[in-house]
Amino acid sequence: MGIVKPTPIQALAIGPVLEGKDVIAKAETGTGKTLAFGAPMISKVDPERRTVLGLVLSPTRELAEQVHAVMEKLGAAREMRTALIVGGEDMVPQVKALQAGAQVVVGTPGRVLDLMGQGFLNFPWTEFVVLDEADKMLEIGFIDDVKKILDAANEYRQTLLFSATFPPALLDLARSYTTDPAEIATASGVSTVDTISQRFVAVDEDEKAQLLSRLIEDSGDDDIFLVFCDRRTDVDRLLRRLERRRFPVKALHGGYDQAARFRVMNAFREKGVKALIATDVASRGLDVAHVTYVINYSAPRDAADYTHRIGRTGRAGRCGTAISFVSPSDRRRWAALRRSTPFDIEEAHSVRELLAAPGGERAAKRRPRRDSSATSRGNRPTSERTPDRSQRREEKPPQGASTGKPKRRRDSKRSTRSSDRSNRRAEAPAPRERKSTPGASSEGSRARERKAPPASGGGFGAGLEEEPKSPTRRSPERSQPAAPRRPEPDPTPD
Repeated sequence: MGIVKPTPIQALAIGPVLEGKDVIAKAETGTGKTLAFGAPMISKVDPERRTVLGLVLSPTRELAEQVHAVMEKLGAAREMRTALIVGGEDMVPQVKALQAGAQVVVGTPGRVLDLMGQGFLNFPWTEFVVLDEADKMLEIGFIDDVKKILDAANEYRQTLLFSATFPPALLDLARSYTTDPAEIATASGVSTVDTISQRFVAVDEDEKAQLLSRLIEDSGDDDIFLVFCDRRTDVDRLLRRLERRRFPVKALHGGYDQAARFRVMNAFREKGVKALIATDVASRGLDVAHVTYVINYSAPRDAADYTHRIGRTGRAGRCGTAISFVSPSDRRRWAALRRSTPFDIEEAHSVRELLAAPGGERAAKRRPRRDSSATSRGNRPTSERTPDRSQRREEKPPQGASTGKPKRRRDSKRSTRSSDRSNRRAEAPAPRERKSTPGASSEGSRARERKAPPASGGGFGAGLEEEPKSPTRRSPERSQPAAPRRPEPDPTPD
């Protein structure tokens, strides 16, 4: 497997396991706990016996599938058979694997209990029982199922418990089901490896998706993101938003069936996915060495969840970066988490600060991009801003210089139009003067005077004579029948 030097937990745990002792081991995430119990167990199991000699219990299906892959690789040299027993899959192939004589079984507590109840699985000759990530089993309520399995196993077995944290309730359980265990610890309290650079950024809830998109865009070609959300709905919503940006992303949570979850994990391990969005189902024991960034899209609930999440990067001696998005609603919980952990978590204010590599190796591989603020576009340097109007006026070419575009002669056209209008006014005929008709009756003139508007003051109609109007038909209301004229008396006497 290409391992030359063991990790601290492997160096401390392999010896007691080979000696036949029970082991309670606490170590940081990503330090090789699977090989610490898997290698000595495979070396002691007899491949000629056709019964279950080793049982490994894992809290999630993804972790069980990962542990099974390691066990299968370790047992291939000794021609040992392994079986994967998890829920969400067809039970018939799993039963056939047990009946074929599997010596090592890796499974989740729920499916193991189902097969025990149906009589397909029992542990009368079991020599090893391993609880991997035992604190997660206690947290999600598997502890009662684990007790039933331990009670049904061989009394003279070796019991091995490996985890990154050991709450008091779990430690009491471990000591009650072990005999004179060797207690090993390479981590004091909650701890992570030193190769993980930890940062956080204050961002509004509505701007988280945009900030994550900027991080993915500005990252290097070899950078891989693992994004953690609290709920399944948050995972699905964020997946749709990133898919609209044409990013190669996948999602993982408990709502997917086992076949879909295996396909997603295989694509993620083969670097076919730029970012994997998941709930805490992926925060325990997933060993994907090329993860360079862990994003806490939702703030972790406590220090244990934070430790397991960021432990998915910086594995096997590699460098990694953990970035936490802290919204205004998460500030109180985030402040309590920082007080309860000894980690040095720096606050970042720009995308460049968030993506800064902990070592110089990956920083050289990242493609250069312009610096940008994490929250707004207005923080650009002054030299990059758009020049003001005075600068733009100064940059205009002189009037006689050629700009490559035809000039529009608007001024000449305007002057031509104005001169045409003035000529038309000059050529217009003068208004005809109205001549007074001789012999007009004084009565008609008096009537015209009555109809003329008053010319008092210097008003709009002062000094103007009324123009003659075309004869119009009078309305029937105003038309009065003319009175008959009386004949004038003859002045000549009779």
